[in-house]
Amino acid sequence: MNARAMQVTIMAINSPPLFDPLRFVAATEPAKSREALIAEKAYFRAQSRGFEPGHEQEDWLAAEAEVDRQAGR
Repeated sequence: MNARAMQVTIMAINSPPLFDPLRFVAATEPAKSREALIAEKAYFRAQSRGFEPGHEQEDWLAAEAEVDRQAGR
């Protein structure tokens, strides 16, 4: 072990632990954007129909209305 590595090791052993106040907060997933929620709902609408073409706009608008309704808009 060279002198620099030994110095870093000694500093790490002698240093107080870092305080991380966020360790007390439960980790949460970041909220999805409105567009991501709409896209997901539109996808599942299309999936339930077997991805039959020609309903893309209808799926998107219905999903948009559902997301807005759930958000209280």
